[in-house]
Amino acid sequence: MKITLQDAWGLASDRRFDNLDMPILHDPVNYGAKADIGSHYGEFLSLSTDLPRSAGAFTQFLAGEKSEVSELPFEQRISAVLRYLSSPMRFEPLNSPEVHYPVSSFGGLLSCGIKFVCRHPEKNGYAEVFHFYGNYHALEKQHACVEWPDALPIGEWLVVITGQYWTVGRKYGDFSPFGVVLDSGIILAQLQYLLNLFGIGFSTGNLDLNRIGERVIPTGSFQQVLAALPISVPDEAATMLNGSLKPMEIAAYQEPKGITERFSLLNDTVDLLSASYEKHWPESPENAETESDAQLLQSLPDTDILDVIYNRTSSSDRLGFSQINKMLDGEFLQRFMKTFHKLRSRRALLPLEDKLMLNLAWINNFGPSMGLYNDQAEPIYIAQDTKQFRNILQDRLYSTNQKYNIASMTLEMYISVDTYQVSEFAGNSAFRLAHMAAGAVAHDMCLVASLFGAFARPVRMFRDTKLQQRLGLDGQLLMQVLVGFNRYNNYALTIL
Repeated sequence: MKITLQDAWGLASDRRFDNLDMPILHDPVNYGAKADIGSHYGEFLSLSTDLPRSAGAFTQFLAGEKSEVSELPFEQRISAVLRYLSSPMRFEPLNSPEVHYPVSSFGGLLSCGIKFVCRHPEKNGYAEVFHFYGNYHALEKQHACVEWPDALPIGEWLVVITGQYWTVGRKYGDFSPFGVVLDSGIILAQLQYLLNLFGIGFSTGNLDLNRIGERVIPTGSFQQVLAALPISVPDEAATMLNGSLKPMEIAAYQEPKGITERFSLLNDTVDLLSASYEKHWPESPENAETESDAQLLQSLPDTDILDVIYNRTSSSDRLGFSQINKMLDGEFLQRFMKTFHKLRSRRALLPLEDKLMLNLAWINNFGPSMGLYNDQAEPIYIAQDTKQFRNILQDRLYSTNQKYNIASMTLEMYISVDTYQVSEFAGNSAFRLAHMAAGAVAHDMCLVASLFGAFARPVRMFRDTKLQQRLGLDGQLLMQVLVGFNRYNNYALTIL
């Protein structure tokens, strides 16, 4: 079966529950499994773990102020970027998943990989490729000499984000690419924030991702390049990736055999996701300081930005019963969303991100009136029957095995898109780009929630059509973000 763009939009809706082979639906108790762990041998460069634990208040970052961590040696800065991008942050034995990373991910399985591409130190027209293993905070030299005809500029590396579909295949089957592409947008947003924070220059724009993939993806591996950013590297650090490489054998997840044969739609879906995009990226919002911005920043917690990233969480227990209706004031939603927009101004908007539609449901008993709001925290309609409003939100779970206590949430964001509009604008690439943009927006919500001491959980496995119809949402839902407060926090061990 050849999947068309129209097919893909349909399968991204409620039709996925009936038309896609997803192990998570077959056996909700023992569904799916992670890839098997085996041994992997390679040459590794262990990165510095002598990293800063503070980088200035989150509000300083929002204001565009330069952090003192941007003056650290490049080796420390790039190591810190990777640590706060995809190295494990903490271990919570009472939670699921137990290992928490700096970003949320599809099924908690961190489905995206990070690679560096740099000029070969001796051969013009060739490059070296390194793959980051977050669990070891180390880079493996994956390709010592790969042909790279369009030579990389001096003083520049390429950071490549790959969608490792095989990491979630056993759990989500045919639906795997849909969630992995969302994850890549989350990673791309976090990467931009970290590069800005640590003073590493980068550029955005369209690169030939398929051509890059031909050079960096191991032959036969079921993964795909979804994004790439060129970053600036000072002369004195240009050769750091070639220092102190040591042969090591590590434990690592192994790519399952026969996964594309087991799930018949995977290859066709990934083919659609490879469609190129050649239009300009959207203009990013300005970050000019205004009087209202200054008042906003003064009202926000003075939490360090690295603590905000570290404390980001999607819940505090396995069953979803730790949430509480916290007493909040009537201006909370406005402060929250102003902070959200201020944060977005600190990165480049992703392609099609300017075409997303954002709406919010306020669910809490306290604070603003319960109802539906736009992304400026302006009411669209106020719920006259709050019990019925909550029932609408609760009555979209696809299974009684889903443990979401919607009534105890504080708010929820709905990220949707006019599929016809973006398809006309970007062709087949619209599907990949709209999902990546939705992932980036969801990540912004997660960081803002963390600043306010709340949890945020991006979710995809709901019956969207029922919710869209009952709430009167325009477009097709791509992602939802649940935000709330916990009654307690789990015991946690800091990793690294």
